[in-house]
Amino acid sequence: MLLVAGGALAAASLTVALVALLRGGDESGSPSVTATGASGSPSSAPPADSPAARARAHALALRVVLAPEDWAPGYRRADPYEQDPASEYEVSKSCQGFTQANRSGTLAAVSRAVTDPRSSLTLTGITDVRVFADTRTAELFLADARDTIHRCPAQQSGTSRWSGVQEATEPTVTGFDEVTAEEGTQTADADGKRTDYPYVAYTGRSGDTVLSVIAYETRADVKSLAPEATAALQKLQRRLASARGGATGS
Repeated sequence: MLLVAGGALAAASLTVALVALLRGGDESGSPSVTATGASGSPSSAPPADSPAARARAHALALRVVLAPEDWAPGYRRADPYEQDPASEYEVSKSCQGFTQANRSGTLAAVSRAVTDPRSSLTLTGITDVRVFADTRTAELFLADARDTIHRCPAQQSGTSRWSGVQEATEPTVTGFDEVTAEEGTQTADADGKRTDYPYVAYTGRSGDTVLSVIAYETRADVKSLAPEATAALQKLQRRLASARGGATGS
């Protein structure tokens, strides 16, 4: 989820969490893994947590994460636009959200936010790419996300609030080992003002890499959320497959 201020979405910290849901947290931690400058071949899968592996992972993440023009013609950068590295978001047992350092084994994490000029919101979409040192760490990342959805249908981060947080119908996409989906509504923004902004968040795992999309809209335009997020997730998968020299999804 994202923090909404003054009727516009304003991300204080672009982080991914829960079924790859990017939200603005009121508490932030320093990322434990700092992505190294792009070097080496982005098509080489990082075999372990090492400086060389982090460099390859970072190059891969930058190649895969979507820019505004990758969403659709006319899309623009949101403000803020990119978090590199992007930290993680956690939800406590009392359903309070906060940002924290990336878990051990996170090689790279890059997030970008965009806006559709046709929308009344100033931030409508985010993509996030996370490369882990091994498949097991990527699997646990998604498992933790699902657990949070099931135990916290209502969540809060500072004065921002969300309700109706639940698993959604999985998008029809190909090329992933597993896919998760979440939906809900942001009911209060970072200033405590009441809002009614539905969202969908889709996440797909391909081996040791987790790809995430979140899309926000006004209630009047809610029908556009699922198709837009589905198309963005499939595009992420095709870019990942291309970067690693594999077959692309349809």
